[in-house]
Amino acid sequence: MANLTAAANPELVLEMEAMERTTPAHCDEWNRRHQQLLDNDKFLHEQMKNVFVDNAGAHNSIYRGKNLTNVYSIDEICKRISSGTFEDLYVGDYFDVSITTSLGGAETVRLILAGFDLYWNNGDTALTKHHAIVVPRDCFKTKAKMNDSNVTTGGYAGSKMHTTVLPIYEAALKNVLNNHIIAYRGLLTTSVSETGNSNAGAGYTGYANNWEWKDTKLRLMSEIQVYGSNVFSSSFYDTGEANIQFPLFRLAPDLKVAGLGHNGSRMWYWLSAVVSAAAFALCYTNGVSYYGAAAGDGGVRPHFCIG
Repeated sequence: MANLTAAANPELVLEMEAMERTTPAHCDEWNRRHQQLLDNDKFLHEQMKNVFVDNAGAHNSIYRGKNLTNVYSIDEICKRISSGTFEDLYVGDYFDVSITTSLGGAETVRLILAGFDLYWNNGDTALTKHHAIVVPRDCFKTKAKMNDSNVTTGGYAGSKMHTTVLPIYEAALKNVLNNHIIAYRGLLTTSVSETGNSNAGAGYTGYANNWEWKDTKLRLMSEIQVYGSNVFSSSFYDTGEANIQFPLFRLAPDLKVAGLGHNGSRMWYWLSAVVSAAAFALCYTNGVSYYGAAAGDGGVRPHFCIG
């Protein structure tokens, strides 16, 4: 059986002769019309290649929101990431995984691609692995505290959330993601002055006053990564290198609001910034920037890199 082949240098043709009752019922009539469609497809494909390059900058600029769960395996997704082309991967694309932890038992987690190579060349040791930043669509189904009491001593790096809670989820995700989580160097707050004024505003006492580069995998998001600006962050130490809004929230700002558990009801979730000697920042149930006492039970919605 012969195949039709697109022309070497096709042109876009926007008119096609209509078939009528008197048109001969012959394959030639169909073939020349199919040839036109084939040539048009090739023309448009080549034009797309001329204006769009497969790299991080281009793929950070387009929101798609496609379900990749049954399209690519995690290994195939990460191969496209590690090559640096991010071929057929766009902001908002997602895939579902099932994890089991000692905190919440079994649960489904929808992981969304939030941006590409955003930490490239960052860190006291530069990150030079191509990566995608992944954020759960919703919080994990079990609430957690930042600390057992209403203190921010030790900053974010010293919090129970970072030292105890997130490593449990990290182990579960590492297993289902075939060890594709990438470690990088994050600049995390390590201490808090309990008496100075916070940048959160009048009446807020206590601010982060030191930081340290640390090996990082799962990590809560900064205010800037969600909102694009600081709101309640106590000082510049709270931001570090987490100073770029994720393309996900720039292109689809409605996704800053999350549920408790997969497709659960709206739930506020913790962010990494110290607000005062007793509170951390959070994104509230209705999308408002806010803060909460460190011992409050809030949603857990970290980010991490894969590749």
